[in-house]
Amino acid sequence: MKKLLKLLPLLLLTTGLTVGAYYVYNNYIKKPGIPSVNRLIEEKKKNNYNDKDDNQIDVNVYENPLPAYREMYGNYDIMGRLEIPNIGIDALITRTDNNTYYLDYSLYHEWDGLGVPFFDYRNTNLSNDLQINIYGHNTQREEFYDQLPFTNLEAYVDEGIFNNYKDVYLSLDEKQVHYEIVAIKILPDSSNNEHMKLIFYSPQDYINHLDRMLENSLYRSENAYFTPNDRVLVLQICHYDPMGSYLLVICKEKK
Repeated sequence: MKKLLKLLPLLLLTTGLTVGAYYVYNNYIKKPGIPSVNRLIEEKKKNNYNDKDDNQIDVNVYENPLPAYREMYGNYDIMGRLEIPNIGIDALITRTDNNTYYLDYSLYHEWDGLGVPFFDYRNTNLSNDLQINIYGHNTQREEFYDQLPFTNLEAYVDEGIFNNYKDVYLSLDEKQVHYEIVAIKILPDSSNNEHMKLIFYSPQDYINHLDRMLENSLYRSENAYFTPNDRVLVLQICHYDPMGSYLLVICKEKK
């Protein structure tokens, strides 16, 4: 029974993400479209990835933008801002006391079915948590790309994008954190949820977890090694090859 109770948050999250993904698929994805990420990839290839320097942000110059966004949207669940400049991702990240609400609600607390990206509700200490998870919807319908900013994470299935655009920036109230993408992983289904483990009982437990999470990565960089003090960011979206799978973008804090 105790083991079941420990697994319950993971089961609820998996169920919520699956139901949310099914809704978005039925209502916003079913008709085929031409993904803009394919054009993004072709554009980067044409330029031989020479614009990768545009992905840099000076983390030493930081003014917390979050209070202004909270006031703008009247939403105090806004806890972060995620930027991957060269891939065209600039998204506000929410957090509440569950992993289902923002699957279907906007920054204005209005029901819309598309939702907004959100932190795992267990990430209650964003400045110090060893691993932070952020979840977002995906789509293949071009008319919804602007409303689903995490769609462009699909670009990392291209090895050239992975090799050239590794910089990720997460703005929190206390600081801006610079991460480096170290691995891309496709989960064929929700049965492997190692990446959802956020409670660690020892430094070795944490390292063992990271090793398991990185197993069978699609791409993995030379920097995909960890110490017990390294902090990790995991971005998750639904993926369509195969249908019903998940794409993970695994990042390590740069020091």
